[in-house]
Amino acid sequence: MKNNHLFSLLIAGVCLCSACQNADKKELTSTLASDSTLDTIGTSSRSDLEDDETGFIQQAAVGGLMELETGNRALQKSKNAEVKKFAQMMVTDHSKANLELQKVATNKGLQLPGTFPAEQQKQLDALSEFSDKGFDRQYMQMMESDHIKMLALFRKAANFKDPDIKAFAVKTIPILEGHYNHAKTLNTALHAERVNNGDDNSNVERDAKKPQ
Repeated sequence: MKNNHLFSLLIAGVCLCSACQNADKKELTSTLASDSTLDTIGTSSRSDLEDDETGFIQQAAVGGLMELETGNRALQKSKNAEVKKFAQMMVTDHSKANLELQKVATNKGLQLPGTFPAEQQKQLDALSEFSDKGFDRQYMQMMESDHIKMLALFRKAANFKDPDIKAFAVKTIPILEGHYNHAKTLNTALHAERVNNGDDNSNVERDAKKPQ
């Protein structure tokens, strides 16, 4: 069931992109693996990739799916116009990035992960416990924190030897930087609103730090 859910999620996100990507969407069924780890497809081999490079593809794929999942949840649950606008940007931008990563993975003979690892599933389960303004704060805090991690991951990949992985990372970094800055601004505003309203008793603590 999880595999079907993630496959449906990826398709739903892609459908929000431009119509010119229709051909790409048809390729998705051959690039999702049955679990949360990378696998090879066909007769291709990933032996020419470094461990860090295959690790990057896996982590970037999971991260992209997380942005789609949480973004779609925010579109459904949030009543804050700015949060919903941010969530739509996540779905649109990460749908496009996921398609590009899919092509890189396919060219390397790799299948993208088809389920969330335990850590990410735990985060999603925790997010489900929130509603209304509490959801908005938790979601935006998650987005700020997650983009710090993703930026560190992609900046490292920008120095990899494989030209395709390197090019994908370099192209995506400015987009992630924009997401981070937007998330930080919204997160700060939401927490300031909570303090000003005198309801600063939430168990949500800001633990995000500025990326290096």
